[in-house]
Amino acid sequence: MIRKHDQPKPRRQPNRIVRRKRPAPAQTPKRAVERKEGQAVGERKRRVGMHVAAIGRRGRSWMRVRWLPITTAVLFLGVVGAGAWAWHSPTLQVREVEVDGAVATRESEILEQVDFWGERMFTADLDGAADAIAALPLVASVEITREWPGTVHITVREREPWGSWEQAGLRYTIDREGYVLGHGPPPADSTTIVSNESYSLRAGDRVDYHAVDATAAIKEQIEQALGTRAIEFTYSPGEGIRVRTEDGQTALLGDSSSIAYKLAVWARVAEEALARDITYSTIDLRFGDRPVLR
Repeated sequence: MIRKHDQPKPRRQPNRIVRRKRPAPAQTPKRAVERKEGQAVGERKRRVGMHVAAIGRRGRSWMRVRWLPITTAVLFLGVVGAGAWAWHSPTLQVREVEVDGAVATRESEILEQVDFWGERMFTADLDGAADAIAALPLVASVEITREWPGTVHITVREREPWGSWEQAGLRYTIDREGYVLGHGPPPADSTTIVSNESYSLRAGDRVDYHAVDATAAIKEQIEQALGTRAIEFTYSPGEGIRVRTEDGQTALLGDSSSIAYKLAVWARVAEEALARDITYSTIDLRFGDRPVLR
C-alpha cells in the first residue's frame, strides 16, 4: 500500500533585482539624463537648433526695426537733394522754343507772345502763352508741350479760308467761323457774301457768324430742296441773309435757325404759286410757317 501524505506547497519567492556596483572609470564624469514622457531620443538636438533659429530671427527682426527708419531717412534726403538740384539747375530751364504749323502767321509774331524764356521748366506759364498765341488773328488753336530737359514745343493750327466777305468796296477772305483772314485769295469756287455795311475790316475781325452759317447751310441744301442753285448771297444787319437762285427766285431767310424747314416751306409755296399762277418777286421766310410774298 502506498500512502500519500499532503505536503505544503513551497512558497514562491518574489523576484529580486540584484544590483552590483562597478567602479566607474576615473576619467568619465557622472551624468544624469532625464527624459520626459513621450520624448524621443535625439529630440534635444532638434530643440537646440530651434533655439538657434529663433535667436537668428530675433536678430534679423531687431536689425529691420533699427535700420528701416535710417534707410527711409536716407532715401528721403536723397530725393529732396535731387529735387533741389533739379530746381536750381540751369539744365532744366527753358532754353529753346520750337514752332510748328505756322504758315500765314510769322514765327516771330508767335515768339513775341512767349514770356517764359529762361524760366524753370516746372513753372513756365504755358497756359498764359497759349492764350496769347490763340488771340492772334490767323490762329485757330494752339498746343504747347514741354520736351525735357529744356525745350518748349508750340504747335499751331491756323484758320483755313472758306469764302469771301465783300464790304465797303473791299473783299476779305474769311474762314468758316466768320473770322477775317485778310485779303488773300479764297478757295476756288468758294462763296461770296456781299454786306451793305460801310466800314472796313482788318485781319482778326469777325463778321456776323449767323450770316456765314446760314449761307453755308443754304448752299448745301437748296439744290435738293428746290432743284436749283444759289448764285448770290447778300447780308444786311436788319434782314439777315437774302439769296437769289439761278432760276430767278429771291428769298429772305434771316439768320441760320431752321434753314431746312425754311427751304421746305419755300419749295411748297413755289409749287403752289406755280399751280395757281401767282407771281411774286421775293418770299420772306424769316417767320417760319408764315411766309410772306412780295
